[in-house]
Amino acid sequence: MPDTGSVRTRGGVLGLASWDPDQGALEVADNSVIDIELLTDFVSENPVIHRYKMVAPRATQLRPPSKWWLVVSAVISLLAAAALAIAIVYQVSSTQPIGEGSVFREDAAAASEMIRGSASPADGVTHARNRLGVEAVSLVDPSGKVTASTSDTLAGVTLVDPLLRFGVESGRLTALAISVDEPIEIDGVVEWPPGSVLYHLVTPLVAGEGFVMVHYDVAELLARRAQPGDIRPLTLELLALSGVFAILGGVVLMGHSRAARRHRELVAESEMLRTHSRELEEANAKLAAARRKAERALALAEEKMRIRSEFVLMINHELRTPLTSVVTGAELLQDETLSSEELAEVIDSMVSNGKRLNEIIDQILAVARIENRGFVSELATVPLKEACTAVRVDGMGDFADPNTVSVLTDVRTLRLVIASLADNARTHGASHVVVRCSPEPTIEPLLELGDRPQSSVFFTVSDDGPGIDLAFLPRAFEKFEKNSFSSGTGLGLYMVRLMVDGLGGSVGVDTTPKGTTFQIALPAQVSDRTMEPV
Repeated sequence: MPDTGSVRTRGGVLGLASWDPDQGALEVADNSVIDIELLTDFVSENPVIHRYKMVAPRATQLRPPSKWWLVVSAVISLLAAAALAIAIVYQVSSTQPIGEGSVFREDAAAASEMIRGSASPADGVTHARNRLGVEAVSLVDPSGKVTASTSDTLAGVTLVDPLLRFGVESGRLTALAISVDEPIEIDGVVEWPPGSVLYHLVTPLVAGEGFVMVHYDVAELLARRAQPGDIRPLTLELLALSGVFAILGGVVLMGHSRAARRHRELVAESEMLRTHSRELEEANAKLAAARRKAERALALAEEKMRIRSEFVLMINHELRTPLTSVVTGAELLQDETLSSEELAEVIDSMVSNGKRLNEIIDQILAVARIENRGFVSELATVPLKEACTAVRVDGMGDFADPNTVSVLTDVRTLRLVIASLADNARTHGASHVVVRCSPEPTIEPLLELGDRPQSSVFFTVSDDGPGIDLAFLPRAFEKFEKNSFSSGTGLGLYMVRLMVDGLGGSVGVDTTPKGTTFQIALPAQVSDRTMEPV
């Protein structure tokens, strides 16, 4: 079961965090609350925790609505507009008056069909009149004589108008508006008095069977040309289709608009989450830095406690032994039975142990002075031979001309360094110590501290002791570090490192079970040329 906590940054509430030991991470959820102090306590109680995070969606994951939906909406809107335009055009065209030619052709065809399908010419013209809705329909033979008519006054009349006769003789559809000379009766009633203008339509039947003649007055012709003014069914269907397209286009456009608005909201939320994530990362970095600082402080405190404990143990061991010898010698001096030889031996032991006490105290005080005030040395250019004489070297390397070589050093400090290394070797079991000076390095150090000067003179201190344990070697130059229970304060090599740093050189060490060699590199100059870098 993951532990939970909360994180709050200076910018505000960020997110709920849960620690999962299996995953090794502190996950921070969106829109949650985390308190830094609580998280700090949580981290201190869970040392294995090392990170926490909040994952915000990437901008590439938030794709905007496809523009193709706008294209679809535009196409649907065009379809709606086209359907509406077609409906309007159709309705206007369907309510406009029909042309005379169209009326004449349609009526001629209908009348011919009715007459040919009737039992007798009289029935045929009657059916044609009823079908067409006109008052007079006549059947004319090829000679131009009316053989049957719905008007008694027209029956038996021969066509005299030259244009009508031309139509009969030529067998063509002919329409002509002329005035009548005689009244025309329909069912005993004068329908058209003399002088009335009628439209006469003559159209042939089957060749050799005669012609059909339809008579219109002006009112009838206008009625025949007129069309109903109501809305046509096809117009309604087109309008309905246009409405469907318009609704569908509106739905698509509205959906795209809502998707675009939601995308903008998500982008804003994503940006807010990324901002919160950055704040969490900054808080995490600060928390990690504080943790590292606390760990370093804790490690430093532990190191100080360890050094203090080792110092107490060292003081207890190193001071107690010579002090016990001095006290014991003082008690023996009170014994009057001691011979003069025994008395001299006791006094020598007391003096030796007193000097040892003095050396230990001097070393401790010297380290304290260097750490508190820094190492103070008076560097000067010293001839090589003078420096070698001061430290009592046992041999010199192959210098081209030792008289032209100088060393930048403090002779007193250099003497202390060489003496400390020699004493340290004898303290740890060496019976023979050799000090040499050379222009080139004589060993390849396993460990070297400090920066080796580009132009150097090398002083080496070699012994035949048991060597230094390689596992202990990295700590050999630290304070109060000792490789055995042999006598010593553990400050000798530490002081050597401090003094060599003050001289601007480096100290290296190479060790084997047959002995140890320390190499000191110090800045050097040649009076007539610069020494080659090592």
